[in-house]
Amino acid sequence: MERKPRTAALEEKIRLTGIAGIGRSVGCTHFSVMLANYLAGYQRKRAALLEFNRSGAFARIEKSCTGSICGEKFCRILEADYVKDAGPADLAAALEKNYEELLIDFGDVEEGGWTEFLRCDRQFLIGSFSEWQQERFRDFELKKRPVERKSWQTLAVFGSEETRKEFRRRYRIFTERIPFSADAFAVTEECGRFFGRLIKDP
Repeated sequence: MERKPRTAALEEKIRLTGIAGIGRSVGCTHFSVMLANYLAGYQRKRAALLEFNRSGAFARIEKSCTGSICGEKFCRILEADYVKDAGPADLAAALEKNYEELLIDFGDVEEGGWTEFLRCDRQFLIGSFSEWQQERFRDFELKKRPVERKSWQTLAVFGSEETRKEFRRRYRIFTERIPFSADAFAVTEECGRFFGRLIKDP
């Protein structure tokens, strides 16, 4: 996939993207890493991904990718920055840096962070159509969306295409299918087209 050249920063507002999962193990962090890698590696944006949950996944990612865990909260993997075990102070610090894109991985949205998620400029909600997760996915969407009147984008990678279509037909839950990627750091042609369409890049 062809990369865009990196250009000089424009004097514009940093875009804040919130990513949250409806439940655990739905692919929220995997998607977050894919998006950060796409923005930094292929769109040539100055991007950082903050871990606003207590999963400890970013430390494990750092060790897997670099062989060790540094003592600092910020670490660089490929062309994006990652902030482990982040909180409001880390977000404030990141907003003072020369980033164009800040992404926040909230983890399970029902374990906290819902208010902060809604404050983001762009929100992606990750659900699952797997048999043991689809009921929670459906109930959350039907309960929250009418109350909040928010137009977050709902995405899913797990579960059947038939179930996704059934949710659209019966409940008017419109969900984009995330392309499967075994490696979150490798942006395939299919993933590149998907992200380009999803975030409406020119």
